[in-house]
Amino acid sequence: MRKQFKPIADYAKQFTLQFTANAHIDAAWLWRKKETVEVCNKTFSSVINMFEARPDFTYVQSQAAMYEWMQKYYPDLFIKIKQKYDEGRWEIAGGLWVEPDCNLPSGESWSRQLLYAQKYFEKTFGKKAPIGWNPDSFGYNWNMPQFYLNAGIDAFITQKIGWNDTNVFPHRVFWWEGPDGSRILTYFPFGYVNTIDNPYGLVDQLRQFEANTSFKKLCVLFGVGDHGGGPSIEMMKKIDKLKEIDIYPNIEFNTAANYLEYLKQQDLTDLPVWNSELYLEYHRGTFTTQANTKKNNRESEVLLTNTEKFSSIASTLGKKYVSEDIDDAWKIVMFNQFHDILPGSSIREVYFDAEQNYAEVKKIGSVNLNNALSFISRQINTSFINNGKQITVYNPLSWKRTDIAAIQLPEGDENDYAVFNSEGDELPIQYLHTERYSNQIIFLAKDVPSLGYKVYELRNQKSSQNKSFLTYSDSFVENEFFKVELDASTGWVKQIYDKKNDKNILSEEGNKLQLLEDKPTAWDAWNIGLTGVEYASTFRKIEIADAGNVMIKLKAYRDYLKPGAKKEYPTEYFPSSFAEQDVVLYDGINRVDFVTNIEWWEEKTMLKVAFPVSVKSDEASYEIPYAFIKRSTTLEKQWDKGKWEVPALRWADLSADGYGVSLLNKNKYGYDIKGNVIRLSLLRSPKWPDPTADRGNHSIEYSIYPHTGEANSGGTIKKGFEYNFPLLVSLTEPEKGDLPREKAFVEISDGSVIITSIKRAMEDEAMIIQLYESEGRENNIEITLPTEISKAVECNFLEEDKGAIDYRGNKIALTFLPFKIKTLKIYLK
Repeated sequence: MRKQFKPIADYAKQFTLQFTANAHIDAAWLWRKKETVEVCNKTFSSVINMFEARPDFTYVQSQAAMYEWMQKYYPDLFIKIKQKYDEGRWEIAGGLWVEPDCNLPSGESWSRQLLYAQKYFEKTFGKKAPIGWNPDSFGYNWNMPQFYLNAGIDAFITQKIGWNDTNVFPHRVFWWEGPDGSRILTYFPFGYVNTIDNPYGLVDQLRQFEANTSFKKLCVLFGVGDHGGGPSIEMMKKIDKLKEIDIYPNIEFNTAANYLEYLKQQDLTDLPVWNSELYLEYHRGTFTTQANTKKNNRESEVLLTNTEKFSSIASTLGKKYVSEDIDDAWKIVMFNQFHDILPGSSIREVYFDAEQNYAEVKKIGSVNLNNALSFISRQINTSFINNGKQITVYNPLSWKRTDIAAIQLPEGDENDYAVFNSEGDELPIQYLHTERYSNQIIFLAKDVPSLGYKVYELRNQKSSQNKSFLTYSDSFVENEFFKVELDASTGWVKQIYDKKNDKNILSEEGNKLQLLEDKPTAWDAWNIGLTGVEYASTFRKIEIADAGNVMIKLKAYRDYLKPGAKKEYPTEYFPSSFAEQDVVLYDGINRVDFVTNIEWWEEKTMLKVAFPVSVKSDEASYEIPYAFIKRSTTLEKQWDKGKWEVPALRWADLSADGYGVSLLNKNKYGYDIKGNVIRLSLLRSPKWPDPTADRGNHSIEYSIYPHTGEANSGGTIKKGFEYNFPLLVSLTEPEKGDLPREKAFVEISDGSVIITSIKRAMEDEAMIIQLYESEGRENNIEITLPTEISKAVECNFLEEDKGAIDYRGNKIALTFLPFKIKTLKIYLK
């Protein structure tokens, strides 16, 4: 080396580039799952060959599902993978079943992703994945630090925020803090599919990294990704060439976990803290595209948690708990939460497979749920029923509630029926005939106990109860809570009058369907590209579609024909889209329900529904997994400007001056709230990669819930649950069991703590109960269980004991900090 270069070389050797090989493998995307299995086989076989060729080589691979595939279909290869893991050269990462979308799955789905993956890794490899790894998902919800810590993971790696279109993310290494105060160390690399083609670029990344963090060691992720591939011999040779450059940083190969251990050993006193979501300012269309898959995801989450709750309750009464089927169903749901399936960015064939898989989930869940409900119903003493049938109404939520119960009658049953409560009082009923249910009877079930039931009687006689608080005319419907009026000339909602609070909820016409030209410049299914063009609709008529003692429905008809669209056979309005907008009020229910049935045949168009409300605030609240987050409605600050379309789970809310309006949804995830206008994104119509995305018939449900106070104090959180978790009904013959006519199996004393799941433990017969504090306040609660307790411990998501819990008889006392999640392992006598 020339003498004059030695100071430069000495300086360069203060720095290190650590190379960590990986292969980003999309579980399905532009190919189907069955092809991905072969991609894994080829990629992992190539990696094994690399191990043999290079003693210094290490490799990191996430996604437990892919390991399970290899174990099942390629056992010899799997044995080699385990050998390399035992040598410390193959690294398992992620701790999740797949690399899921990180905004749309529920909190309970997050718990399962971590539970099933980490238990699989521990059983198969002897250890759990030590780091979170999700480099390619489309944003990261604020509660992920708490989720990861609950699964034994204290560090996280992602690079996707580098795709932002509005702001440059300021940190490369930082503490990511969740709403409960949980913190995980987070590393933001420059990419994950580096091909090592630019040695000068790598040095520049190291320079930027040192300036940003003061740390002198950078982890470079490399390897061909998406369709697998991983590292190649050519890449390794290029890295070897870097070692020959005298005035170049040190070069080493190592694992991602070792790099994070290096970071933990540094002085982290002044490490920045990011106390919010990691919102991706890009790919905002993924909150809406492929509506059917999103609907199937939400409905599957509801079905499986209901099934587990009542299967667990039935097991305390003597029924065998069937866990294997439920585990299989959860694995299907978790797979379809992969970050190119659930977001809607895969090819048509992937969604064909998903539909079939969700049908299997529905079959498993429905059979097990119905068996559990029927078993419990048979344990109830209903000897008071003489000539009728036993109706048992079940409440899957952890608070007493009043809601609509629906009895499904056999197809073709035209008999007259009447419904009575257990005291012998006849209740108002109403028959419904829908496309989904051929014949239903609905009635108002009052005060159904928490995670329990209430018994009614179905008699084969004509109903004589006609008492109703419902009134209507050609253009308005009214119950004891609201008067809703439609504009006879436009069909839009002109007024929603809140009687209890003497307020008109709307400032302008609402329930407006907006067809917006949507032409993104790239990534059609992923991105939203609103041009400002809005297509007009043609209003046809309003009619009363249903009116009875329990429910009234006002229906508005409209259709759409884009300018320039060709009118073709069989109708002058084809091609076009046709919408029926239902406004629904129930007796005794304090929300306004909307159902939009639409035949959607648009292209490059986005459909939103808008409610300009009489509330204005600089912030709106949105539900996220096991918490809620506040976001700006003005979008004036720099870090708010990119959040013009945001994800939420069951609700979004605008509150100010002691009053608020929530827009609840079933199966939708995309919102925007600007000023006083709340909009819910309903449908899109991209052309790539699935040219048929979202075309066809849709039944879209959402609801307006006004309240006093804020979202957290005004009942919005529970209303969101109630809207998505309807009461369940079991129709059986009367029995002479031992249980009373109504009963709460599990009760909780404080309204801000919500039980989200009750299930059987994976490794013994304990009952696992998961709860979270939902309103952002500290409180003390008491849980009452169905029988006396023999042992109780607090555990994490993985059902690993954290410490004993004080209990007395069948009661447990707990203290919750704001937004804290607790998982309990309980052994009943």
